[in-house]
Amino acid sequence: MSTRFYYQAGFVIVVLGILCGCGSSGTAVAPILGGGSAPSTAAPTARPSSAPSSAPSPAPSASPRPSSAPSAAPSGGTITEFGGSLAEPAGITTGPDGNLWFTELGGGGNTTGKIGRITTAGVITEFGGSLLAPVEITTGPDGNLWFTEEALNGKIGRITTAGVITEFGGSLLEPTGITAGPDGNLWFTEDGVNSMGIAGSGKIGRITTAGVITEFGGSLLEPTGITTGPDGNLWFTELANPGSQSSSGLIGRITTGGVITQFGGSVLEAAVKITAGPDGNLWFTEQNPGISRITTGGVITEFSLPSSSLPFGITVGPDGNLWFADEGNSIAGTGKIGRITTAGAITEFGSLANPTGITAGPDGNLWFTEFGNGKIGKIVP
Repeated sequence: MSTRFYYQAGFVIVVLGILCGCGSSGTAVAPILGGGSAPSTAAPTARPSSAPSSAPSPAPSASPRPSSAPSAAPSGGTITEFGGSLAEPAGITTGPDGNLWFTELGGGGNTTGKIGRITTAGVITEFGGSLLAPVEITTGPDGNLWFTEEALNGKIGRITTAGVITEFGGSLLEPTGITAGPDGNLWFTEDGVNSMGIAGSGKIGRITTAGVITEFGGSLLEPTGITTGPDGNLWFTELANPGSQSSSGLIGRITTGGVITQFGGSVLEAAVKITAGPDGNLWFTEQNPGISRITTGGVITEFSLPSSSLPFGITVGPDGNLWFADEGNSIAGTGKIGRITTAGAITEFGSLANPTGITAGPDGNLWFTEFGNGKIGKIVP
């Protein structure tokens, strides 16, 4: 995902600007493990990391500033945008302080990344400025925000709501997704793509709030998104490196003890982000055909989007539906925000520039990042 993924795996300015009633019927797919055999589990290869390789930054380099005037987008749910000069905003989450927190990759040499905060009124503050391509962000069980820095010498970062940043690791192989686990720790993905762009050494990582890291796996195919499931396990996507080794995505499940099971195989393509749905299933974005659902038993159903779509982030909305960011195609302004019911009915809104991350806000709206034009957006469900 990070810079490598955002640029290489399809981050192209996109927006879907119409109302669409596609994908109302799903295609059910059997689990990867056929013939009634038991799921093929991979034994965990856990190892504790060395002590945290970082100390708190001396002071947050915050630059509070109000955003530019909101610009309302036509058609569908009402969209308002803020900012316009952010450096490639990517992940976004609701913080424990009632604000939205987001990552900025930084662009260019990928050493100028920041963490941003936006109030529900649209006032933006930025922290950092020297992070290594921060990609995803989540609220931790300790009341802080935790984020991934996707680089070959990747790190896990923590930022307090006051803006003090601490980094851990330094040798992680492109950490990408991150979520709070059911065990009081943070869990993250390492896509494992080496300097030659070859996947196959991906891992799932766990970090305590004290910064102690343990890794599992080692042969996963570009694990990307991760979330806590309704069954008390962690569920993750495997992008499967469509540009080189394979176009067959996977969905993985890992217990808090580190036992991994995979589902999907040849039926999936480029599974990206995943979230726990309101119906007791897991929902994920798949760059072909669109939005998919997997039960905790491993049965997959897919719902199609138009061929010009490139769905990325996904979250549960306050209305009980799933909402997703659709980057669109290479034409500027083809990106959209989409909504899918648990029955599979899809509607899309807006004409946006590479919407990427999306989260439910504390104000009852959905908030998203626009990677292509440096903005944060809000849509009324």
